[in-house]
Amino acid sequence: MAIKYRVKTKPDNIGKRENPKYYAVPVRSGIVDLRRIAEDLSDRSTLAVSDVYATIIGVSSLIEQYLEQGYSVKMDGLGIFSLSISSKGFDQAEECTSTHVEARKICFRADTRLKKNLKLVQFVRDKEQK
Repeated sequence: MAIKYRVKTKPDNIGKRENPKYYAVPVRSGIVDLRRIAEDLSDRSTLAVSDVYATIIGVSSLIEQYLEQGYSVKMDGLGIFSLSISSKGFDQAEECTSTHVEARKICFRADTRLKKNLKLVQFVRDKEQK
């Protein structure tokens, strides 16, 4: 199945609207939640929906735990989760103490195989775009 896209204008890199560029942006089909994933996976395996649901919740909890301990988490076939931190800049190294450091976001780097498979995705322009 092809992924739909729309064409949107965006300003050029300098920010001038004189020469807007046109870019493809995806049309989202919706959000797939944990319940649907558990039901679909249950249909494809011998596991009950509750077993899949509990396993995914457990994996999520473990990923959080490992990230808090400073690990990156590699899920073969899926990718690597890692924690991004930041602080404001200081004139002296000694000023950058732990009280000024904060976790900014959880980063995800897709597995090579997953990225390779996404290159096979086909796209079709959304017919409903005005």
